[in-house]
Amino acid sequence: MAALGLHAQQPAGKFSLIPRAGLSIANLTNNEILYGLDSKVSSRYNARFAGGLEGEYQMLPATSLSLGVYYAQMGCRFPDFVDTPVVDFAPVTQSSGMSHLRQKMDYVQVPLLVNQYILPGLAVKAGVQLGFLTSAEFSYDETLITHKKDGTDEYGEKKHHDGDLKEVTNKVDVSIPIGVSYEYERVILDFRYHIGLKNISKIEGIKEKNKFFTFTVGYRLF
Repeated sequence: MAALGLHAQQPAGKFSLIPRAGLSIANLTNNEILYGLDSKVSSRYNARFAGGLEGEYQMLPATSLSLGVYYAQMGCRFPDFVDTPVVDFAPVTQSSGMSHLRQKMDYVQVPLLVNQYILPGLAVKAGVQLGFLTSAEFSYDETLITHKKDGTDEYGEKKHHDGDLKEVTNKVDVSIPIGVSYEYERVILDFRYHIGLKNISKIEGIKEKNKFFTFTVGYRLF
């Protein structure tokens, strides 16, 4: 293993450019919607686009340093639910069906990574990443449900709602990416998990951090 580890993908002193494109599978920690008397739904992972350009410098035969610029679409989604209001001493006649709830946050990501080649073409990596917010918004569909006296429900027209979250979202994010990549014939498969370090919300009492995976395919240009 020690001998094989000396064979890096590129010779020491080599600089390469690698465009990448793939998926960002993202969620937020401690992200819940409370509804009804004591019900809640938690956010789930949502897959969106990620892509950009990375430069890699081979410092040593088995160690390189990479710096990239990526555009990553992040955020989360929520499962559908029916929000029934709590009314004291009165029958509930209407509820709201909530569907397609999405929280979307887009970033320009700048990762700085150390890559350690443990086998020819196979590298493990870790570093630090800054994210610069470009947009933050939410959207959902709402359907009014009328509960009739005969026990049946009548569904109204579905209405779409959206809004801007940029004013209540921190403009800079910090995360720790760790991952692994494999290169064959200049094609590079890359997997990373990003551990969010910074609270994304400006609202007091809300503690949410980004947590996301990236799967990308890259090509070493030179």
